[in-house]
Amino acid sequence: MSALVSVFCLAYNHEDYIARSLDSMVCQQTDFEYEIFVHDDASTDRTAEILREYEARYPDKIHGYYETENQYYNPALHITRDLLVPLSSGEFFAFCECDDSWEDPLKLQRQVDFLRSHPDYAMCVHTAYKHIVGTDESEDKIYPAGVDEDCDFPPEELIRRGAGMFATNSFMVRRPFYVDMPECFKMQDFNDYSILMNAAMNGKVYCLSQPMSRHNEGVKDSWTVRIWNDPENRVKHQKAMLEYLSRIEAHFGRYHEAFAGAIAEREADILNTEFTIAVQKNDKETLKQPRFRARWRHYRFHRILNDKFPWLVRLKHKIFG
Repeated sequence: MSALVSVFCLAYNHEDYIARSLDSMVCQQTDFEYEIFVHDDASTDRTAEILREYEARYPDKIHGYYETENQYYNPALHITRDLLVPLSSGEFFAFCECDDSWEDPLKLQRQVDFLRSHPDYAMCVHTAYKHIVGTDESEDKIYPAGVDEDCDFPPEELIRRGAGMFATNSFMVRRPFYVDMPECFKMQDFNDYSILMNAAMNGKVYCLSQPMSRHNEGVKDSWTVRIWNDPENRVKHQKAMLEYLSRIEAHFGRYHEAFAGAIAEREADILNTEFTIAVQKNDKETLKQPRFRARWRHYRFHRILNDKFPWLVRLKHKIFG
């Protein structure tokens, strides 16, 4: 019997997380069949071993794909689209990287029920818990914040806020909106944004307010650690994102104000990050460039103030926070 939902999972050095992740997937309570495809990208720890154990226990549900060489930086390969999707049969696609987990056994059922009863919607997402590695789960925040009831998310807001506003493991999208994605979306490292934006631009996106998954932030070797928290890689990513946004805007020819706002925010982040890099390297030539001149004067003033009059700085923080 073919599956109604195909779940795609990426794993790399997730030995501390993968058991909980897979347990959270196989325990889903559904009135339909679903399948789970897990790609191990040549992990150097016990991730592949643990995955094989689960595959042996759940042979009708879990299907492992094991690399002997890491493929993450292979520019000619998109792992999910090129390797896993051709193996799948699902009408709906869901996602969960193996350092994250689902927290509700009815997650898949609720999302399928919504999409089945609302054929005009391309995608269903939900709120999630954001867990900072090393903290207690009781401290986890729910995101996106402020979603107190189920609601639509219009394209303008998704363009402005980006894919990071939702946990990827909250995504469920209809198969055609992933398989038949326009070329403008097919850039490496933007899979989350591509799924969300293609669904928003060609259909509608609905958010369930109940948190049904957990995203772990700060995991070793994760995208956040390798790219977002590394200043130089962050700049490269943001510059690529500028090209990506421009391609999408040109393809669809609408929502120009929202795209302009999103581009401006990323340009500002690039400027801030490049300034931080130059300060850390004490790169005076870069800091004297016209784009940094006012910022550099402001920074030096506050550094001198902090060095010579620390009591004044403490008083300022006490008064103004």
